[in-house]
Amino acid sequence: MILPNMDGLDGTSMAVEFDRLRAGEAWCETEIAGLQYHDYYRDGLDGQPVRPREGDRLQIVRAPENPYDPRACEVWWRNDVRLGHLPRGVARLVAGPLDEGLALRAYVASGGDGEAWSARALLVGPAAQALHESHIAHVIRQDFAEWEWEQVLAEKKREAPGRANGARFEKRLRDVRAARLVQATNTFLAHVPVEGEITLPPVGETVELFAIEKSLGCSRSTAFRLARRAGVKPRSRMRGWYCTGTDVTVTPELHEAMAAWAARPRTRVTKDHVSCR
Repeated sequence: MILPNMDGLDGTSMAVEFDRLRAGEAWCETEIAGLQYHDYYRDGLDGQPVRPREGDRLQIVRAPENPYDPRACEVWWRNDVRLGHLPRGVARLVAGPLDEGLALRAYVASGGDGEAWSARALLVGPAAQALHESHIAHVIRQDFAEWEWEQVLAEKKREAPGRANGARFEKRLRDVRAARLVQATNTFLAHVPVEGEITLPPVGETVELFAIEKSLGCSRSTAFRLARRAGVKPRSRMRGWYCTGTDVTVTPELHEAMAAWAARPRTRVTKDHVSCR
């Protein structure tokens, strides 16, 4: 059973409702609107601010003459202090039952701190039945949503080990496929004939470094290294601050170095170069 907070309210006016609430009496807790426009927190006869205490009895008075809301319900304390009124949505549900003569008792649920909307009232009785049902339905929806989310989290927790195992198995399969593909590729490359496929620049000819790159199918940095290892210094053509080309003269040593590089087995493929899906 869902009950309002009754801690520390023994001995207050609200205490008479405890047994009724436990027996299933309809109730609802609501803010008190309009505190800033009436007598809330003004100086009383003793010079102290008017501030109701938790558990004090309140009176709910219908105000059909209210120009802004014919279903307005005022909230009074000690019979002569008008604290404010019920929020419009609350008044919409209790005004009709009150006009029909159904009982509605009210108590201070929170005295507030002097600011607007800070005080709260507890409404008890048959006139609060619609509010009570709406409140209970809201609590049930919240509880169900929390329970449903807990079930989702529990299911995810149960599935986590299986998903982790599945991910590890998929990774092993990818690794096996990649290893087989690497092995097949390297076996193929090792038996690809190189002779007759590459035409090297002739000895004595001065060529652009790009001609070596194109002939060998290598990178520009590899062509640079081959030339320097053969004792040939590449010469850069400059226009102002910018290089427009790099020339090398093909010596017998450079020609021999290019031929040796072309005759070597192709670079082995590793799993880093293979994508297996």
